[in-house]
Amino acid sequence: MVCAVRQRVATPAKAKPWNLKSIALVHQPDLGVAPHSSTIPSLCNVKSLPIAGVKAPQRLARFSLSISHHIDYAMTSVTAIIVLMSITRFAYITVSAAFFLCHSVSADNPPPQTRDHVLLITIDDLNDWVGCLSDKDASAQAGHLTGRGHPQASTPNMDRLAKRGVLFTNAHCQAPICRPSRTSFMSGLRPTTSGIYGNRPKYDANGTLKPGKDVPWLTKRFEQAGYQTFTAGKILHGSQNKPLGGTPCFKTNQGPYPPKKLGVPAEVTKPGVWDFGVYPKTEKEYTDLRIARWTAGNINKPNKSGDKPRFMALGFYNPHLPLFAPKKWFDAAPSQKDVLLAAMRGDDMDDLPAIAKRIASRVSFAAPAAWVRETEDRLRLLTQAYLACTSAMDDSLGEVIDALDKSDMANNTWIIVLSDHGWHLGEKNHIAKQTLWTRSTRVPLIIVPPKRLKGTPRGKRCERPAELLDVYPTLIDVAGIKPIKSDKHLDGLSLLPWINNPAAEKKRPAITTIYSHNHSLVGDRYRYTRYADGSEELYDRFNDPHEFDNLIDPLKTTDKNQQAIIKELAAWIPSNEVGPPDLVDDRVKR
Repeated sequence: MVCAVRQRVATPAKAKPWNLKSIALVHQPDLGVAPHSSTIPSLCNVKSLPIAGVKAPQRLARFSLSISHHIDYAMTSVTAIIVLMSITRFAYITVSAAFFLCHSVSADNPPPQTRDHVLLITIDDLNDWVGCLSDKDASAQAGHLTGRGHPQASTPNMDRLAKRGVLFTNAHCQAPICRPSRTSFMSGLRPTTSGIYGNRPKYDANGTLKPGKDVPWLTKRFEQAGYQTFTAGKILHGSQNKPLGGTPCFKTNQGPYPPKKLGVPAEVTKPGVWDFGVYPKTEKEYTDLRIARWTAGNINKPNKSGDKPRFMALGFYNPHLPLFAPKKWFDAAPSQKDVLLAAMRGDDMDDLPAIAKRIASRVSFAAPAAWVRETEDRLRLLTQAYLACTSAMDDSLGEVIDALDKSDMANNTWIIVLSDHGWHLGEKNHIAKQTLWTRSTRVPLIIVPPKRLKGTPRGKRCERPAELLDVYPTLIDVAGIKPIKSDKHLDGLSLLPWINNPAAEKKRPAITTIYSHNHSLVGDRYRYTRYADGSEELYDRFNDPHEFDNLIDPLKTTDKNQQAIIKELAAWIPSNEVGPPDLVDDRVKR
């Protein structure tokens, strides 16, 4: 197949500028296997290149998207002819290109030595209860939650970022608990590769690759590529960010804590982390706002020509427990009387395998969660606090975005916003995370391209499955940094094809793992879960967004359509998983 890439000539000032689609091929098949950036060198360095490991059309699609990033910078006249020959697993790409002319530079077309900045914002325990993910009209008419967000969620700053970029509405974490999830998206490795399965090392296995050793942490990867890096708040579990390198902010934690418990009596649980209420008294003491302002201060520092590009990683704490926020956010939240509760059904647990219930019970604070579930009033207070803290966090996020928009970095910064996993507030008779159901796995994921890319999709929704570990290869891809050997070990896919075309097909599902050999896979429509003991669940997420009805009847397994769905999703279960099956039998009542 021979494909000619159109010629770019000097254009008048009013002509339509180049964008991510500038040289993308018409045919862009699904990248079912991660085609790593390490095999895609810069356009100006290659004339004839053998590429192994991925089918030829997949490589060609990826190549076209990769070089479009470089062309968007400074290319004023390029003619490229790509000749593709498929020989077994090799593809030969021949590129003939003219030289780059860098004398014509503008804010929309910075010189090649100027690379885009990166602002990575992580949020703790935020499920899909954000404005841009919420089915507000349907919920208002029904008078209860529809299973798609929360109609009373107020997150105007996340919403405005969604309008500026691509909102991945079907994004899922790789582990529904802090330590393995954050390890995964900051290293680009699945728990099944790293062996990091739980918050406590006793649940881990000996991984085939070590995060930070065999594969650099994401921030270190950019630091090695010449970026100046900053870290603030909770990025790795426990805010243990020292391995990430760069310039750290002041020491932070989940606090501050009041002198006495506020919403949960000490006799229920003594630790201050399981609590909710109005605190601190002043906004300047609110931790998320403090780290936001520290980050904004560094963004405001001049970034002159020749300075290093910046990678800024910021981790907010709310809405993780304790659910504390200044008074104005509780005042702005729906009242205890008016707040809408999560959808619950009395028989919801009846069609679930025993191991699913055991996994949900392996939480650190079972007593306060059970105490809240005892009465509707307590659940209303907890729900109100969760919404209030989410809004308070979002306001802090807004200060960072406002600073960015006024800074030297305003036109050439990639913004990524994500949550490490979700959180239950009564669904499946559960409060906390640490399950393989939607409320634990589904997360916000927003990717905003730099303003200089005038023709890129904005305000679009991508409903294809996406994974948090895709962020690592995506940022390598869009930054155009020089590939290194460890890039080939990354388990994720670059999301650049779906930023370019949010409706593009995608075969690979999102995979979430909780403890070894317990996996849930989400495609466009269905969720399939297989536990370590072989038991299964299947949900039609279109018709049953609450995941009330497990479609698998162990006594009836002859439904051919159901079996086809299961076969398609199960094919993606990691085959070389480290560690023995975790049956969670420590939770068996004896």
